[in-house]
Amino acid sequence: MKIIDFFSICFLLLSLAQFNINAENLKANVRGKVFGEDNVPLVGAHVSLPSLERGTVTNNNGEFSFSNIPIGNQRFSVSYIGYESLLQLVDIEGDFVELTFTLKQTAIQTETIVITGNPYANSPLNTPQDITSISGHDMLKKESASLGKTIESIPGVYNMSAGSVAGKPVIRGHSGERVLTLTDGIPLEYQQYGERHAPNIEINNFERVEVVKGASSLLYGSDAMGGAVNLISHPYHFSTDGAFTLGGRLSGNYNSNNNEYMTGLNLNASGNLFSLFGSIVKRKADNFNTPEADSYSATMKSGDPRFTGEIPHTNFEQLNSSVGIGYLSPFGIISADYKNYINKNNFLLPTGNPIGLNLENHIVAVKGNFPLENFILRPKFSYQKNIRKATKAGLDYSSLPDSAAVNLGLDVYTARFDIENIDLFDLSGSFGFEVKHYDHRNVGTVPLQPTGFFTNYSLYIFEEWRQNKLTLNIGARFDYRNQTFYGTTTNPLLREDDKRSYTNLSGSIGASYKVTDNLTGSVNFSRGFRTPSFFNLYVYGEHGGVFAFQIGNPDLKNETSFDISGSLNFINDVIKSSATIFYNTVDNYIFLYNAPDHPLAPSGKTFVFAHDQADARLFGFELNIESRIASWLTVHADYSTLRSRFLNGPWEEDELPLMPPDRASAGTKFLLPDFSLLNAPYIMLNARYVSDKDAAGIYEPFGQFDEGIGPDIPFGVCSTGDYFLLNAGFGFTTEISNRQLLFDFEITNILDEVYRDFFDTYKGYSLSPGRSFNLRFNLLF
Repeated sequence: MKIIDFFSICFLLLSLAQFNINAENLKANVRGKVFGEDNVPLVGAHVSLPSLERGTVTNNNGEFSFSNIPIGNQRFSVSYIGYESLLQLVDIEGDFVELTFTLKQTAIQTETIVITGNPYANSPLNTPQDITSISGHDMLKKESASLGKTIESIPGVYNMSAGSVAGKPVIRGHSGERVLTLTDGIPLEYQQYGERHAPNIEINNFERVEVVKGASSLLYGSDAMGGAVNLISHPYHFSTDGAFTLGGRLSGNYNSNNNEYMTGLNLNASGNLFSLFGSIVKRKADNFNTPEADSYSATMKSGDPRFTGEIPHTNFEQLNSSVGIGYLSPFGIISADYKNYINKNNFLLPTGNPIGLNLENHIVAVKGNFPLENFILRPKFSYQKNIRKATKAGLDYSSLPDSAAVNLGLDVYTARFDIENIDLFDLSGSFGFEVKHYDHRNVGTVPLQPTGFFTNYSLYIFEEWRQNKLTLNIGARFDYRNQTFYGTTTNPLLREDDKRSYTNLSGSIGASYKVTDNLTGSVNFSRGFRTPSFFNLYVYGEHGGVFAFQIGNPDLKNETSFDISGSLNFINDVIKSSATIFYNTVDNYIFLYNAPDHPLAPSGKTFVFAHDQADARLFGFELNIESRIASWLTVHADYSTLRSRFLNGPWEEDELPLMPPDRASAGTKFLLPDFSLLNAPYIMLNARYVSDKDAAGIYEPFGQFDEGIGPDIPFGVCSTGDYFLLNAGFGFTTEISNRQLLFDFEITNILDEVYRDFFDTYKGYSLSPGRSFNLRFNLLF
């Protein structure tokens, strides 16, 4: 209770302090219009002030308006499908300001802004960091129960899956506790140490997803050493004419492979002073199906899968929701929101038995956005509760919560105070501090992650300087962590209470240069870090999800990384392309290895994995090209490759575990003329080739399914062969009672290819999913 009182008082004082601000700083009303190059008003264009977290859309005359906009420099973002996005700094002066924005038509759609991994909201083409965003109709077509599945089409990003319910991002060879998932800039905590522990989040609740590839510890601290995935909510809308507005979206998805359906309702309402949103999403799925193929029991051939066809115990159900309110005070926006995630699913074990899981995440966030002339003050407080319950082998989730063998609880309190400076002494950026308290408890019979807590304090500054064609940014962050683990008689690694502390210094320096109006080059140097987790240090027990006994290492040191990346980006009216090369060294890289002779290995355990660390190196290349080669035809292609090595120890020159195979994708989209009630109809065809991949021997999770690690398992594999997948689909928009309906249909794995994906954690005893017919609709109102 003391930590709650402390953070609550901090936030209250920071918020109340803003009421000393002179209200004259927030006196401007802004009106404007958005046109195309032919001076035709653009209806439904999105206009936002990203730093103020406010937005609106243009009316039938292409008009928009904002009230209570602070005097001084403000960034306006304007976007519209089929037009080049615009980000413009505007000097707001006087009581009333009228603006006009003209957008240039383009065949290549670009994101207006990105806010993740940057000193402030900025154009992705002008940032040294490698950042990709998915939003709008593209996100609606890709969203699923799995965050990893939603973003896996991004070059350099892969999906570590366990059926359709669980999928966690892999970014340039980093995953798990090295890739941080955030909701509106606040880290999401979900016991992320396990390969099958996917982010507990409902993607349908958010406007867009931004992915930072490369070290992001500067802004987000530990666990962002390899990258960050930020899910961003819709900005608050406030009306200016006294009218109360109500809108929303009704969504529905169906996937035939596992009889999965989703129904969702998103609502938003706005008045002069208040903005409200709410959502509820229901998901349910049966077992997934693989292509029909002979199983090991029929062929008795080593490596053949134990299960094919309908894969038992892979079903799930979810009920997720969110609600929020924003108040436009004379001093800025004060908002509060709540998001919850409730999931029940089964995992299939190699024996054919299930493990049932009940997963919950509850997130409460209270935020402020208080603009001054050259500053924006953003106090933020977040509370998260995570619950993870799992049965022993042989029971499904219907027996929970009474049968929980694993019962882990987590409470996380985060207080963050961020100050954005706008064009001050030719610098724009942010600085601030953050306090995070992490309280973990283990009340189950399986002593996986022990009971304990830590408090982390951090200070950071990240600034950008822009002059003509050159953009430079530089930042630094200091972290201090104090933590305590409670001793227990069931864990030989933790007989007594253990208290320790860690310090870390991270930073970044980068530059981008606009060589021509269409070509930009950038380079970025970043230092990241990761503090060993409770699991890394003190796990001691049977981890049912990976069917191995795992042992921690209390002597582990901080992981630190040095990341170098360079990119070339080219964009004009018909083509958008990027090429990136990166080199990443990691000191004290933490990994698990097969350790049957470990001094603490219990007798009778078939597979024992223990923690160790060594220095490591990763380097790779990514290429992405999109082009509209005719008014009716667009094409795209991308390629990703990565190599890794341990640099010292007995495993020197061996490859690191969980490294991705080479991957190439290509696709085409035929844009058809409008027909009757069908607007913007299209037909698309996409192909993906993934190379074969050898597992990293004794260091590879699920490596026991290859020969040479422990007792021989006759079925399944850990190393995988190459494969080719083909997908096709079509879609259109139409109107129902003056409401826009988006309809999309896709067939995945058209050829019903028999394959095993390297990051499919069922590969040891099952094939990957077969053909599926997928239907999606979104009704906007």
